[in-house]
Amino acid sequence: MKTIIQYYSDFIITASAGFVVLAQYYLENIEGLVPCNLCIVQTMCARGIFLIYLLKILAPNLKWLFDVVGVPVFFTGIAASGRQIYLQNLPADQLSGGYCDIPFYLIFEMYSFFEGVGKVFQGSAKCAEESWFFLGLNIAEWSMIFFASMIVLLLLRYSLLIFKGQK
Repeated sequence: MKTIIQYYSDFIITASAGFVVLAQYYLENIEGLVPCNLCIVQTMCARGIFLIYLLKILAPNLKWLFDVVGVPVFFTGIAASGRQIYLQNLPADQLSGGYCDIPFYLIFEMYSFFEGVGKVFQGSAKCAEESWFFLGLNIAEWSMIFFASMIVLLLLRYSLLIFKGQK
């Protein structure tokens, strides 16, 4: 198990992210689900993780650099899915009008980058909709599981590398 995690963790992350990207494509284009702005952030994070770890596999000389770039993307995905789960658990009367009804690109044309990010993370009633379930969990919960499990895999990998040779 130790050898598998040390040597194949990058492949596992890349394959998992590829599966998530394909699932997102299926939900948007075949099932016809329209993503809210927080869903778009999660989609971009999954695509970013796939690209980063694919490049990490192809460029073995800079492996640590790809982890340095990838970890903030994982945490951004966790933040977006966590915010969406929070909004889904709020009572309907506490949900704001928010900015999820405004197209994603338009928010960043109207506001500066950081202000736009704040508006996206503010969310709205559209972000609280739960329209698809698999094994009793919705999309945001599955997204949280994906991002958190990949961080755990990275932590496990680096802890095994740090304590390599010690029993």
